[in-house]
Amino acid sequence: MSNYTSYQEYLFNRIKEYKEENLTPIGYRKISQIFNKEGLLTPRGSIFKNNHIHSIYKKGKIRFERMNRKDIVEISDVIVEVLDESTWYKLWL
Repeated sequence: MSNYTSYQEYLFNRIKEYKEENLTPIGYRKISQIFNKEGLLTPRGSIFKNNHIHSIYKKGKIRFERMNRKDIVEISDVIVEVLDESTWYKLWL
């Protein structure tokens, strides 16, 4: 169901903690400095910059909302016809 690697999940969760679970949220630049001091690299193998942190956080939030939303599908005015095979072929060929 998820195309994220465990490393990407780990990075998003760390960033989310810094941004949402602190009394005073930490900025993107400071988070990138923390990650670089810890020797972490981006999923593509680069050192972190504030734009990487912002992108991971933004896309992770979008993904989280998409995966946890409840879709509502309404179907109305439906007409059901049962066709035999020869009639179906005449209509669609």
